[in-house]
Amino acid sequence: MLIKIDVFKLVNIILYIKKLIDFIEQYVNGGCAQNDLNLNNKLLIAMTEKIPDKVNKPLLPVWARIVLIIVACVFLGGFSQFFGMLIIGIKPGDMGAIAQMSVPQQLVMQLFIFIAFFISVYIFRRFIDRRSINSMGFSLNRRVKDIMAGLIFPVVIIGGGSLLLYKLGYINFSNINVDVNNLLLNFCLFILVALNEEILFRGYILNNLMTSINKYWALFISALIFAVFHGLNNSISWLGFSNIVLAGILLGAAYIYTKNLWFAISFHLFWNFLQGPVLGYQVSGNKIESLTKIKTIGDKMFSGGEFGFEGSIICTVLSVVAILLIMWYYRKIKPVSTVSLCD
Repeated sequence: MLIKIDVFKLVNIILYIKKLIDFIEQYVNGGCAQNDLNLNNKLLIAMTEKIPDKVNKPLLPVWARIVLIIVACVFLGGFSQFFGMLIIGIKPGDMGAIAQMSVPQQLVMQLFIFIAFFISVYIFRRFIDRRSINSMGFSLNRRVKDIMAGLIFPVVIIGGGSLLLYKLGYINFSNINVDVNNLLLNFCLFILVALNEEILFRGYILNNLMTSINKYWALFISALIFAVFHGLNNSISWLGFSNIVLAGILLGAAYIYTKNLWFAISFHLFWNFLQGPVLGYQVSGNKIESLTKIKTIGDKMFSGGEFGFEGSIICTVLSVVAILLIMWYYRKIKPVSTVSLCD
């Protein structure tokens, strides 16, 4: 049977016991009657002083916080996009113009979304969770290798999977067009996308779920919420939806052991960047200006069709392998709170 202990109160009790011991030693060793009154007063204060309650107890239960943070991000995100459209000169509601936004226009929109998401998460974390924003996992201590691992995994999965699809005849590459400015703008765009989604889904939602339920259930539920948010993307299929659930698990697989966001942020950034701007896939159904053009051939179950690499069964298999590899790695390493994925 597990015993739940309030560490904050326990520490205070220990401190008060130490005070009592110090006072007793002073009384015995000093032997001065003139100090009796002061000693008695100090003992009385030490014994009757109120032990403060735990200061970081959340104001709301986990489920309420998750529902409300989603509502807040959707509301503030939509509100911020409205102002973003006014700034970039697009009439709100003009779906044709929205679909044809340039990369700089998309970058402005993502910046406004980032501001809205960060404000929402900060308010919830600071005033409802009653914890610091850094407790979500922003420490860079010993995380440079995790950032590098976040690059290596997408290169192996997307690069290896694309090579296999090419050899099997399901995709072709053509029209290489090197546009450095476009690549840099897209890289900045996907930095914001990665920050927006990882701060919300892993940093806040998964982090909070782990405080109340088994970490593996927390990982699955957060991944499912992540996939639902992408459920309205263009050309999504059941296989595409399943792969986004797996992507959510893959992005959170290291987090449930380290509670650090940098592997997930790096992975998310390079996963999107390699898919779209570099190789020419559609990113979760969204068309991106790219270095190369890709043509899908044959069965969409293998090629991914218009949803991109995330719609392919090859992505499914490789994602499962990557998840198992990450979980195997962390289950073999202790203490997990300080390890890096590549240590």
